[in-house]
Amino acid sequence: MPGYDRAELTAELNVVPSPEAERSPREQVEAAKRTATDSGLAHEAGPEKTVLAGGRSEVLDAMRQVIEASLDAGVRAVEVKVEVEGEAERFGR
Repeated sequence: MPGYDRAELTAELNVVPSPEAERSPREQVEAAKRTATDSGLAHEAGPEKTVLAGGRSEVLDAMRQVIEASLDAGVRAVEVKVEVEGEAERFGR
């Protein structure tokens, strides 16, 4: 069973790069992924998506760091979806 199936909280972050930023769109996305990976909570990643899963405080702290790194890299927006274990459909409860 994947770790995020047992996580207290999950946060899905979708990075929306800005074509007008100083850094390339790829570099903007990579900044977010690098920060998410460094948190140790990243369990999934798509082209522009990252999922953080773990305890409430850890996920919220990591989410803030990923958003800050994204904005610092020049992204236009970061879309966030946060789910609590008992309410998340993917947990099968």
